[in-house]
Amino acid sequence: MSVAYYVVLDVEEPRFDPWVNGKAVAHAVEELDALCQQSGLQTLDSFLGQAMEDIADMLDEDIELPDGDDGLAKWFEPAEGIALIESIVSVIQQNPTSLSSSAEVLEDLAEYQTVLEKARGIKARWHFALDF
Repeated sequence: MSVAYYVVLDVEEPRFDPWVNGKAVAHAVEELDALCQQSGLQTLDSFLGQAMEDIADMLDEDIELPDGDDGLAKWFEPAEGIALIESIVSVIQQNPTSLSSSAEVLEDLAEYQTVLEKARGIKARWHFALDF
């Protein structure tokens, strides 16, 4: 099974292709989470906004929602994602051996940043979603 983190916009026709690979990030997510936590940064998972119903459909099982979670999609401003990505890139560049696949992860992060900069230009909100 191949997992990928991709960007979802709240604009149906954004006038650009928001596609990103996202597989390197998905495969390195545990290392990235540790790196973010060590650096005092939010993790990429904090920007997962996929509706729980969508995740349950993909997994073909019911998911128990935590208290206070309505299960609806969550949206973020592009500037939040851009700032996080820039910070993560900086940390990786300062210590390229911190990840087993730094070059590939940096490529995915650059793709995310490009999409989020374009999203900011059209005032679109976004979130990460998982593709299984």
